[in-house]
Amino acid sequence: MMHLTGSWTAAGPPEPRIGSGLGYPALRALGECPIEQTCSLRQEQWIMGRSPSSSSSSRELFPRGTRPPLPLCRWSGVLPVLPVLPVLPVLPVLSVLSVLSVLLGACDPYARWPDPAEVFPWSYEPLAGLEPYEEVRFETDTWEPLVDAYETAQYVIKSLEHRKDAPIEELQHFGLSRPPPIVAGHPLLSFVGDLMVMDDFAPSYAAGVAPLLDGGLRIGNLETPVSPIHPTDPSELVVEYGLYAFNAPLSILDALPLDVLQLNNNHALDLGDEGLEQTYKSVSGRGYVPIGFGGNRVQAALGELEVALLSYTWGINGAPESRYDLAVVPFGHLEAGLDLDRIRDEIAEARADGSSHVVLLLHWGFEYEYWPDPHFMRLARRMVRYGADVVVGQGPHVAQPAEVCAVNQPLAIPGIGQCSVRTDDGEQRNAAVLYSLGNFGTDLDGLPLEVGIVGSVSLDPEGGVSGVGFEPIARVATDEGVVLAPLVDLATDPVDGEAYAEEALRLDRLLGTSWRRTR
Repeated sequence: MMHLTGSWTAAGPPEPRIGSGLGYPALRALGECPIEQTCSLRQEQWIMGRSPSSSSSSRELFPRGTRPPLPLCRWSGVLPVLPVLPVLPVLPVLSVLSVLSVLLGACDPYARWPDPAEVFPWSYEPLAGLEPYEEVRFETDTWEPLVDAYETAQYVIKSLEHRKDAPIEELQHFGLSRPPPIVAGHPLLSFVGDLMVMDDFAPSYAAGVAPLLDGGLRIGNLETPVSPIHPTDPSELVVEYGLYAFNAPLSILDALPLDVLQLNNNHALDLGDEGLEQTYKSVSGRGYVPIGFGGNRVQAALGELEVALLSYTWGINGAPESRYDLAVVPFGHLEAGLDLDRIRDEIAEARADGSSHVVLLLHWGFEYEYWPDPHFMRLARRMVRYGADVVVGQGPHVAQPAEVCAVNQPLAIPGIGQCSVRTDDGEQRNAAVLYSLGNFGTDLDGLPLEVGIVGSVSLDPEGGVSGVGFEPIARVATDEGVVLAPLVDLATDPVDGEAYAEEALRLDRLLGTSWRRTR
C-alpha cells in the first residue's frame, strides 16, 4: 500500500462547496494512484476548526455510575467442591490452589449469554407466503441483468411495490432497540446514501440540506459515472452499454456538501474502465476525495482522532472484466460462511497503522426492502467483532433501521432488542450499524425512494461510538429544477404536505425516534 503523491491537505473549501463542519478533515487516500496525471493535483478540504474536546464518555450502553451490579457468578459449577472447604487447612498447598482456581474460574461475567446460534439474528422464523416479486434478489456478484425475462419482470414489480415486511423476531428486535442519540462535543461524522443520476436537477440542488451535514467529515456514495467524454442521454448509452448504464453531467458534482465520494458500487463500470477513470478525474478535480478506486482506504484526521474509511461493494452489474480492484465482497450470497477475510485483514491493517476508529462503507443489501435481511445483521456483527466501529450501508434505495452494538459488555445480553458481541482484546466500546441510508437524489419515483436520511455518528474519543442520529430528506421538484429538502419542512406544503407528513410518520415507525435529530 502506498500513499498517493501529495497527501490530502486541509485548506479553504473549493468553491462552490457549502455546508458546515465540526472537525478537521485532513484526508489522504491510500493505494496505488490509478491515473498518473491526476495524482499531482492538490486536493483541498475544508477546515472548520478543531472539534471541541469533551471529558464525557458513553462507551458503554449502561452509562457510568448508573449501571446495575455485575451479575452473580455462575456458582452451580462450584457446588460439588463446597463440602471440601472445611478440610482445606489439611490439604496440600497444590490442592488448595486447584480449588481456588475452580472458584475463581466459575465467576464468569458472560455466564448468562446464550449460544449465538440460538438467538436472533441467527435463529428466527423466515417469512412465509411471500409474493413472487418479494423473493427476487439480484444483488450478488453473479447477477446478469435482463437474462431471465420472468425474474426481470418481477424485479420491476418489486421496484414499485417493495418488500415491506420482515420476520417477527426482527420487528420485535428493532421495536425494542433504542440507539443512543449523538453526544454533543464529540467528533461527528455525516453520511448520506446513493447519489444517483437525475434529470433536471437545480444548479445547487443539495443546498437546502447542507446544514444537516454538520459533521467534520461528510461521506456519500456516487452511484453513477460522471464522464464528460460519454453521452448522458440514456437513449444513446443503451446502444453500447445497455439498459442499466448511467452517466451524469459534471454539474451534478457542483456544491455538494460532501468531502468523500465512494466510487466502488454496482454502477462503477457502467461505462467500462474508461468511464471509471473519467469519473475519478471528475471527482478529484472538483475537490472531493474519491474512495474505492485506486485503493479502498482513506485516512482522515478528525480532531485528535485518526479515522480509517474502508469501502466495499457487493458486485458490479454484469460482472465485466476490469483491470482495477474494486473491493468486491459478494455480501448478497445467503449461504453461511461468507468469506470476510479481506475486510478482517484490512481492519487489522488500519488499526496497526494507528487508526483510532474504523468506518466501513458497504454497498450492500437487497433493493427495495424496508428491513435488512438477518443475513446482513449477522455479517455486521462479524465485522464489529473484527474491529469496525461504524458500518454504513447504501444500496437498497430505501432507508432501513440502525442499531448500536455493545462490545465486550457482559450486561448487554445478545438477542432480540440487543446487538452484543465479544472480542479477544476485551476492550469495551460501542459500534454503530446503519444498514441503509436510502437515496441522496434519484429519478426513482415513490416517496420511500424519493426520501433518504442523513445519518450522523458521534465518535467516543476513548474508542468506538457514543451515539447516532438521523434526519429525513426528500427530493422535490421546483420551478428551478429538482432539489433536496428536509422532510420536516415539506409537511406544510399546501399540495403534498399530508403525504410528506405520512412519510415522516412511516420513517419514525420504521427507524424509531430515540436517535432522530431535531433542530
